[in-house]
Amino acid sequence: MKLLDLSHTIKTDMPAYPGDTSRTFIERLSAHGEASHQASSFSMGCHVGTHIDLPLHFRDGEPGLDTYPPMGCLGRARVFPAPQGAIGTDVFTATDLSSLDFVLLRTGWSRRWGTSGYYEDWPWLDSEAAEMLAGAGLRGVGLDGPSVDPLGGQAAHEILAAAGLINVENLTNLDQLPDDPFLFMALPLKLSGAEASPVRAVALL
Repeated sequence: MKLLDLSHTIKTDMPAYPGDTSRTFIERLSAHGEASHQASSFSMGCHVGTHIDLPLHFRDGEPGLDTYPPMGCLGRARVFPAPQGAIGTDVFTATDLSSLDFVLLRTGWSRRWGTSGYYEDWPWLDSEAAEMLAGAGLRGVGLDGPSVDPLGGQAAHEILAAAGLINVENLTNLDQLPDDPFLFMALPLKLSGAEASPVRAVALL
């Protein structure tokens, strides 16, 4: 079995969604020495880097990460080539989604990670595509861009959240995935009452 990492590396001052004021900071508290060892701490926002959004992000009263079942973040997935700009239902119409738990959208946007253009005019799901995926019995939707909605939008988030789906955003290496289904996993930290968390997203091939 081969494991493919689909996550961006967490670094100090890594880019974040426009308007997110949280700072990612990794601090070395001690270093290797005669009477010491390396220890570190970190702080970051829950929506920075490769992360998941639970339905709680947009729906009050939904479970937080400490009570959300881990199985909801694991399942059979397939990657779909998708255009830049609005992603419509035509991406999925030739495929039976009933055997899948996750749909991953490969737009190529992750190549812009770390550049000034990454958080500008990224690909996003239109409402019809979001409705189609919400009704397909999935556990979640992932993509290699910042959000399932355009900047300032929330329609796709709300549609998917109402159906109980999670979003996995800022994925990478989707171009290395096969066309056939595979096992996908994006386990979050068990944060009390939180609606999102960085993840180490992987594909098991």
